[in-house]
Amino acid sequence: MTFKRFLLIGTIPLVLLFGACGHTNKLAQYDVAGRTALFRSFTVGGAASGVSVVESPARNTTMEIIAAIGSVIVSDQARRKLEQAFDGDSIAHAISLGIRNATADYLRIRPVQSMADDPDLIIETELSRCRLVSGSVGIVLHVDGKSRVIDRRTGVVVWDDSESHTIPLSETYLAVIAPKPVSSGASIFNAVKLLTLTDEELRTVANNAAMDAGREIGETLREDVADLHDSR
Repeated sequence: MTFKRFLLIGTIPLVLLFGACGHTNKLAQYDVAGRTALFRSFTVGGAASGVSVVESPARNTTMEIIAAIGSVIVSDQARRKLEQAFDGDSIAHAISLGIRNATADYLRIRPVQSMADDPDLIIETELSRCRLVSGSVGIVLHVDGKSRVIDRRTGVVVWDDSESHTIPLSETYLAVIAPKPVSSGASIFNAVKLLTLTDEELRTVANNAAMDAGREIGETLREDVADLHDSR
């Protein structure tokens, strides 16, 4: 099955947005602390293995922006470059690190490698949509993701959180591959600047931005664990 991701040229405010779409919390009914878990991540729905281009009525369409880079990168090359960097499976895995870290930090859950290890829990992270949205002042990464904790013995979803995240892509996401001049600033990428990055730099930007979304899901878990202890 082929899924699609969108590079959409439009205009939206460059602010970090978090919109909760759904939440389940049965931590008080199921003692999951200290248990073992198998972690999985995957893509569904609109999360992409390919990049589609949706042009806006705005003057600077995708083709015009790509053409502005010069003959080194043409439209097909740009699509392939973005497709490889913003790979749906990699984005889903990066988001899952947030819930993985949170369950270890706040519930002492211990990861296992496979079902052969007989885990107590299955913890899944699902990426349903991933878009690059480019406006006149920069680019944001928009993801719809969901993480859930399943009790393997009963099949019950003990905890889940489904949210949408809009993350401005800034040069700070390149800090892990410093020293580079681009790593020292916090400026926002525009479409032309983004496409002039190397493949490695693009992957770094994509994965580090997705990890920010994962940390927000992990923060929801932290709040639920805190509420659980407050109620006792």
